[in-house]
Amino acid sequence: MKTAVVEFFKRAEWPFWIGVIFFIAVLVSCVRLAFKTQQWLEDGSQLPVKRLVVEGNNQYVSKQDVYKALLPMLQQSFYALDVNKAQQAVEKIDWVYWAAIRKEWPDTLKVNLVEQKPVVIWNSDFLLNHKGEVYQARQNRLQISLPNLFGPEGEELKALKLFTDYSELLALHGISAVEMTMSERYAVDMALNNGIKLNLGRENGVARIKRFLEFYPALVEQHQVEYVDLRYDTGFAVGEQIKQPETAG
Repeated sequence: MKTAVVEFFKRAEWPFWIGVIFFIAVLVSCVRLAFKTQQWLEDGSQLPVKRLVVEGNNQYVSKQDVYKALLPMLQQSFYALDVNKAQQAVEKIDWVYWAAIRKEWPDTLKVNLVEQKPVVIWNSDFLLNHKGEVYQARQNRLQISLPNLFGPEGEELKALKLFTDYSELLALHGISAVEMTMSERYAVDMALNNGIKLNLGRENGVARIKRFLEFYPALVEQHQVEYVDLRYDTGFAVGEQIKQPETAG
């Protein structure tokens, strides 16, 4: 065996060895070039993100909000920027419901936003979106006045469903609810935009709202109504506002 190997090396001519050396040199050069190219692509100063484009019909989230959320990543190169991590960073902005991010060669990052749609203020400190999901956001950015909804933690969807059903009935008569409280036993009280409070109890809320609306015109014509207690199988009780006595000037 050793003799055969020795004979092979003896018969091999010098061009063969030159070819082997050249191949190795090319291979090493390619590896070094790939390594240098990778370093260059990941160098933020060589291939920076120059443009940030924020798309979407945004009322609550500004481009500055997005820029601040992405600032650490914008200091990376365009090539190295991870769009999945960028998406996660943007979706942490309090008013963002969903975000999609894509890179456009050679230097543009595009961010498409879908904002939260606030429906009610939940337990003073939180908001509920159109799906009944709880989120926290800066309420000073609200551009509309929202009703207040109070209820037990974990019962957001049920409370919102009741509030929506009752509000739709009231709206048919030009009345809106500005506040609703649902207790842990699901008893409901509502405050209306006309100053009247409704005690609806735990059951048959829709039927009790209809009963109230049936007699509403006569009630407000004959009484200065403060509250209407509808927690009866038939009828209801009315509480009137107490007039303050006039004082002599």
